Amino acid sequence: MNAPTPAKLASNSGLNLARQAIYRFASLAFLDPRAGTWSQLRRAGVEDCVLAAAELLRADDVAAFAEPGLGEFPPAALDPASAFARLPGTSDELNAEYETTFGLLVSCDCPPYETEYIDSKFSFQRSKELAEIAGYYQAFGLQTSDRHRERQDHISLELEFMAVLIALETLAAARPRGDPDADQHRDVCRQAQTSFLEGHLAWWLPAFARLLGHLHGDGFYAASARLLAAFMPIERALLGVRSRGSFGAQPYTLERPEECEGCLLQPL
Repeated sequence: MNAPTPAKLASNSGLNLARQAIYRFASLAFLDPRAGTWSQLRRAGVEDCVLAAAELLRADDVAAFAEPGLGEFPPAALDPASAFARLPGTSDELNAEYETTFGLLVSCDCPPYETEYIDSKFSFQRSKELAEIAGYYQAFGLQTSDRHRERQDHISLELEFMAVLIALETLAAARPRGDPDADQHRDVCRQAQTSFLEGHLAWWLPAFARLLGHLHGDGFYAASARLLAAFMPIERALLGVRSRGSFGAQPYTLERPEECEGCLLQPL
């Protein structure tokens, strides 16, 4: 059996839909519950869709070649049922767990922000990364929403951005044959997924998941993070991205007077 290649997998619409479903679920799962996430997660059909997506990804040939990096879980652990089983029974209970897990400001133990895993003495690097993430969003006609103020590097926004890129790639692939721009648009979307995964999500998500598991192992957010940590090896194999978990990411959160604005990606 030959290992799958990104070029081969780019044409598989079923895999793309499954990837998109996992990203959208995880993005919603880590969003502040005050945005109404509990009712959306409980909506009819959501759990079945995410379970089917995970089953498709686990069963695909790519899972056989997806080797977990440091901090990641094996693809067999891609089990949304565990997260749904731990989803609290009410919105108020989910909000209480969110505040317990992540705090009212930025959690020092397991912050859901990428740049908190960059050493705090490299403040310029933190600013540079935030600007780069914002640049990705803007390049695809997106901006952060004022409805729920949040930083660009929040895990929910980064995951939602990947889901948007997959949706755009799918739309490009569905264009009529002979469309001169279709292949180019599809390739741009796929390249953006690859570079964003490699440059942003892949290096800090495993550490985030392990911290949540250690500190809040029985909770909904820890289970959702484990799902992501099991998804990462598959996603890296699909996109041809190497593991970056070996760098040993850890949070360096300091109390900061300013917080960046925005949340929930929306068209410009």
